[in-house]
Amino acid sequence: MTVLTQAQGTKTLAITLGTLASGAYIASATIDLSAAIPLELSVEAECIPNATPTGNQQLVVFMETSLDGTNFTGPPTRNTASDGQETLVGVLPTVATATRATKGFTTAGAQVARFIRFVAKNDMGVALTSGTVNYAAITGVST
Repeated sequence: MTVLTQAQGTKTLAITLGTLASGAYIASATIDLSAAIPLELSVEAECIPNATPTGNQQLVVFMETSLDGTNFTGPPTRNTASDGQETLVGVLPTVATATRATKGFTTAGAQVARFIRFVAKNDMGVALTSGTVNYAAITGVST
């Protein structure tokens, strides 16, 4: 019987959110996953709002993919009308001022191409004090 053993790679910083304004988007640089494309990615988002979140109270993380490193899924400019063009990775709820919120996600079931970019949207109604989006590749060996 064949056994698939998975391994998680090193945690890598994709985006530093800094003091991202409410309603604003930020994208990572293009990430080259190399020719040995992982099975999936583990993604971790964390942020600290600088005031009590209002409205939707969430940080939204998307992923854009590209086969050639030039033409990515998703729009050339980000706005609320274009959210559906990117792959939704996950939503991090936020509820309290100066309280760190963190959540892990997986891209299992989503297309993972050689080139990717992460996009984060501050949808919490207030600016951030700080935050990051990190990822780690999940690889597999069949024995």
